[in-house]
Amino acid sequence: MGSILFDVSMGNFELSNDSPGKETIEKAWEKAYKEHSGLLYGYLAKRVGLDLAGDLMQESFLKLLQAMKKGRVIENIKAYLFQIARNELNSEMNRSHFTDGADHLVNLPDHNSNVEAELIKKELDGLLKSARQTLSPMEHEIFELRWYFGFTQVEIARVIKKSERQVRRDLEKIIRKIRVIMESNGWNIGDVGEKG
Repeated sequence: MGSILFDVSMGNFELSNDSPGKETIEKAWEKAYKEHSGLLYGYLAKRVGLDLAGDLMQESFLKLLQAMKKGRVIENIKAYLFQIARNELNSEMNRSHFTDGADHLVNLPDHNSNVEAELIKKELDGLLKSARQTLSPMEHEIFELRWYFGFTQVEIARVIKKSERQVRRDLEKIIRKIRVIMESNGWNIGDVGEKG
């Protein structure tokens, strides 16, 4: 069997080790796992809790490996992987009747901060939580992908299967909603970095 070459954002890799300097599928998959497993686990755990998040993450990486072995051209591994995970999550939510948008992660206290900074952070967290409640489920997901997980607009568009233009509009709308809540409570968005 000849080697099958794939071109992905991580580099070229192939099924056999015939060519030096190329990654095998298994090595490329392992690299993707090391780079994205923590982020993906956090994304899933926030929605379904820690136990089920592990199962969904494993299923997502298994499907990634299967796609790579079948010769699928993957331009952006991170976006493709989150798209798989999102589909798995939606399937599980439909089966189990989970409620979307429920936060399951526990925030651990930061013992290295002073009291004033802690009070400011608590106030900002409360305001941000209030602002997030004004977002639709889709806007909430876009918000998390962008600001919690660091996705680009292009990656978000691939994950949620929307156009980049629509994602840009959604992000602008989200920022406006958050700005209204923050400013109505006396916070100037430009000052947030200085106060916190």
